[in-house]
Amino acid sequence: MSRLRGGLFGCGMISEFHLRGWQRIPEVEIVAIGNRTLARAEARRDQYFPAAAVYADLRVMLEQARLDFLDILTIPALHREHVLLARAAGVHIICQKPLCNDFEDARDLVAALAGYPRLFAVHENHRYRPWFQRLLAWHREEAFGPIRLLRLEQHDASEPPERYKTETPRGVLLEYGTHLVDMVRALHGAPERVYARLHRGNPRIAGESLAHLLFEYPESTAVIDIGWPDRGIAQGSLHLQGERGAAYYEGPLARGASSRLRVMRAGRLLADELLSPTDEYVESFYLFERECVDCMLTGRAPVQSGAENLRTLASTFAAYRAAAEGRIVDLAEFPA
Repeated sequence: MSRLRGGLFGCGMISEFHLRGWQRIPEVEIVAIGNRTLARAEARRDQYFPAAAVYADLRVMLEQARLDFLDILTIPALHREHVLLARAAGVHIICQKPLCNDFEDARDLVAALAGYPRLFAVHENHRYRPWFQRLLAWHREEAFGPIRLLRLEQHDASEPPERYKTETPRGVLLEYGTHLVDMVRALHGAPERVYARLHRGNPRIAGESLAHLLFEYPESTAVIDIGWPDRGIAQGSLHLQGERGAAYYEGPLARGASSRLRVMRAGRLLADELLSPTDEYVESFYLFERECVDCMLTGRAPVQSGAENLRTLASTFAAYRAAAEGRIVDLAEFPA
């Protein structure tokens, strides 16, 4: 069977993990790697796919490389343009999150891809962490019963290394918090209302560097705390409390040295494990890409479709409005 011919455009820090995942999938060959600064594309090519051609222009890549799919890793301000170029070329499309910097732009882009006969997925991989996939499975088996409290936090020791994330008007909530909003939605479904506070506490970040969100459900609450502090303490956790059981993950939700997962059901310990957050992080890229390839080959819809990601963005931008206006915002104000 011939391999799917893939292209990747955008060779920033995150491209390493995308390419490591594509290396593990036998049905895929990355034949084209692109970046505005060609030397970065050449470095990624030499490290991961030595036979790939390199390009400094996405239009030229799409015209010449005969791609089956494109993995878009450019900054969010360019996503709309690059997704539409890929649609015009008729290839399967995977776009890095966040899909757009503005909710209306994201909604228009998803509408423009409605009915597109090929894959359109947004690379949002936190819910693919193996430990989180296990929580989802336990939840489906009703190990926890109805959820009453869900709390997630991630505070990094400093701001992110990518320069554009420190310069964009919207900061940690859009650039990182969408991961946690998606995890809340995966476990607990769509919230009804949201209240939020945002703070600019790091002088090296143009947007908010601290965010506190409270999502309301009919009989429960979900809380998200995130931050890119100015020389802070790295910490992360997930606490799920249900009527019949509970789960507590203690450690980084991104990369890190170690973490611990404990799960209880009806007073019985189901799990108490030490994990490697970095290994879980790397694996989630592969698991997401593996699913995308299966969808390309079978024609089924991906979990992280453009429409699904738009629902995560609706909850995120509702939080921005709540913070800006100092009120609780109904999610009905952000139809996705």
